[in-house]
Amino acid sequence: MDKRSRLDLIHGYQDWIQGYVDRDWDPYEISFMYRPLPGGRQSILEQMKREIYRVNSRLVTRFDRDPRSEAGFNRLPRMMVFPDLPVYKRKKRSLTDVSINDGLHYGGIALTPPISRFSTTLDAYFDEHEKEYVNQTLDRIHVEPIISDADYVTDYLAKSIKRGTVSQDDIVILPRAISEMPAQDRRSSPKDPADIAWWRKLSES
Repeated sequence: MDKRSRLDLIHGYQDWIQGYVDRDWDPYEISFMYRPLPGGRQSILEQMKREIYRVNSRLVTRFDRDPRSEAGFNRLPRMMVFPDLPVYKRKKRSLTDVSINDGLHYGGIALTPPISRFSTTLDAYFDEHEKEYVNQTLDRIHVEPIISDADYVTDYLAKSIKRGTVSQDDIVILPRAISEMPAQDRRSSPKDPADIAWWRKLSES
């Protein structure tokens, strides 16, 4: 993918996210930090992505009792996360974060809907329940509300895509299916207009 195509892709991500923000979905910056993982770069990325899917499959049940239903799907949080490496200019990272997996982790944006059974904020939820999600692979989950321009945050978090240092295939966009259970890993038929446009764009890429 050339530079122009990568920039167009990021602009598409920004439009997708802003569409939700304009309809009162709450945006958060979310980071997944990992314990030391075996294997080469691509193997590590695959292990990291599996953990994000696992976390999401548990998280969605806090938003709707039946996330497999079409109505439930439209009440689930949205998430777009990218492979990332530490950049010292923006945030000071600990030596541990920099050294583990060469600093590679996942970071991006999560959006929570204005109406669901979820009764708190995403950052407060993970502050209280993080221990229920971490394991021998996933070390911690950090969430912060986005109070600045969501476009700017998206552009920054997608810097690895902009630079062409990771593949589009390594971006994780959730929810990816009406059923979030691994046994039914299939593409959903979204009813939300923003999702319909977005999934159509993905199918054409």
